[in-house]
Amino acid sequence: MELNKSDIICFGELLLRLSPPGHQLIRQAKTYEANYGGAEANVAASLACLGHKSRFVSRLPTNAIGLAAKSQLAAYGVDTDYIISGGERVGTYFLETGTMHRNSSVIYDRAFSGMATIEKGMINWEDIFQHSQWFHWSGITAGLSATAAEVCMEAIATAKKMGIVVSCDLNYRSKLWQYGKSPASIMPELVSMSDLVLGGKDDARIMLGVEFGKTDDYADTPVRIKEHFPDVKWVATSLRKSYSASHNSIAGVLSDGDKVYRSMVYDMPVMVDRVGGGDAFMAGLIHGMLTYSENYQYIIDFAAAASCLKHTIPGDINLAGLQEIEQLCKGHHDAGRIAR
Repeated sequence: MELNKSDIICFGELLLRLSPPGHQLIRQAKTYEANYGGAEANVAASLACLGHKSRFVSRLPTNAIGLAAKSQLAAYGVDTDYIISGGERVGTYFLETGTMHRNSSVIYDRAFSGMATIEKGMINWEDIFQHSQWFHWSGITAGLSATAAEVCMEAIATAKKMGIVVSCDLNYRSKLWQYGKSPASIMPELVSMSDLVLGGKDDARIMLGVEFGKTDDYADTPVRIKEHFPDVKWVATSLRKSYSASHNSIAGVLSDGDKVYRSMVYDMPVMVDRVGGGDAFMAGLIHGMLTYSENYQYIIDFAAAASCLKHTIPGDINLAGLQEIEQLCKGHHDAGRIAR
């Protein structure tokens, strides 16, 4: 299917990821593997791999690390022209990759980064949205600082005024939100102006104040969010079951307010890299909404398949192509065979 080539705008922080090799603990590490990513940047790169014109909006210092981060994102086909300069440093996170019954762990080092110190008026949103059809943001950006949350509001309000579709991944991070505001005091207003929302049960409860009944499970999350935010058009959640740090399963649920759609469950017994699985799911949803019209069953199938494949790829970003994802979500698995 021919894709609409209008721009998709993603807004967030581009991070340096430092990981000990293999499954080493940080206290064992003498070297670190460097990658670049971050929730919204991962979505932008995944969409570029799916054939969309994606642009990433952020703020980075003009030092060597900032330039390297920008160059790596551009190498995936993402337009980085609207990344502005500023801030003392590139935000960093350290990832200790778990295995079997030892959990993975993240340490953030993001204070005084370009995005943590961004302010209203620094970005010309009307100019950015001139040739755009979609804007994506996440709760991670709103959790960085009070000023970053204000810029989220500025961007979303401008997008809505200009008729741009807005998507949000709630992405609750307990190690963020350290600037004196609770997520529930910030996020509901921002989410109320969004068209597509992705989030889990805990995200909805903590960030949006959504109430759940005693018999509700994680699959009921889209319906409950839709009840609290009736102006939101679509709500989705990914259903992850964790058997160990290296063995999960993934599926998805999507609600359009009238009907609930569920994907098949993908078993992932030997995951290569869990980070970015939710971002691949989000990119799959955006691609699906723009490409498969109102075929909501196929949209949620595609998003779950995209997330599944991300877990086979090292790094933050899902580099799986359109044909590969479509084959998987249509049941053409052929796992273990060599394509010749």
